[in-house]
Amino acid sequence: MSLFQKILQNPMKIGLERSIKNYFLEKKNANHSKIGYMSLVQGTTLWKYATIKNEVMLLNSSVGDYTYISHVCNISFTEIWKFCSIGQNFKAWLWEHPTNFVSTHPMFFSPGKQCQVTFADKSYYQEREKVIIGNDVWIGTNVTILDGVTIWDGAIIWAGSIVTKDVEPYAIAVGVPARVIRYRFEPDEIAFLLQFRWWDKDVTWMQENYKSFHNMKEFTLRFKS
Repeated sequence: MSLFQKILQNPMKIGLERSIKNYFLEKKNANHSKIGYMSLVQGTTLWKYATIKNEVMLLNSSVGDYTYISHVCNISFTEIWKFCSIGQNFKAWLWEHPTNFVSTHPMFFSPGKQCQVTFADKSYYQEREKVIIGNDVWIGTNVTILDGVTIWDGAIIWAGSIVTKDVEPYAIAVGVPARVIRYRFEPDEIAFLLQFRWWDKDVTWMQENYKSFHNMKEFTLRFKS
């Protein structure tokens, strides 16, 4: 990169370019999605009221209705469903390296030129697997999710965790590596919620019944029939 090119890549210029791009992307979507300052969104579908805060890198992904992603997150090849709450500094942007090759360096298996050059004429190893985050998932601050992991509906990932394997519905996982410490509700209540799928209800229904969401027992009694 020349000196002139480096000068052009100053924060003010990048911020202006991204702000203009995000403005037109919001207008194009016409579904009340919102993209914050200095965020880069490419190859990504934003659904209704999807909200991306500041300084987020979001590539080749999808963000469901009413899901928000907090500041300074790095996300790629990730499918995020409805009503998720994603905390700051969340990472789903990892690349796999082979452990059984002579070398783990991508010059020998990837055409991506991660260090500017490569020996590989094509990809010889699957470097990426999609991350899936279900409906109504809460992910705390400073969480990392490894490639190929699925976080199922209603789960909670506590702050600072590194998730290396799938997390079951309505489980609470914490630690490095993350492990399930308990479940949010009783088994029959979880089964009911997974069958009821409130996140697919009309928004008018949610508005009329939002107070029932404050108490699981009341919610079950009211809607199980």
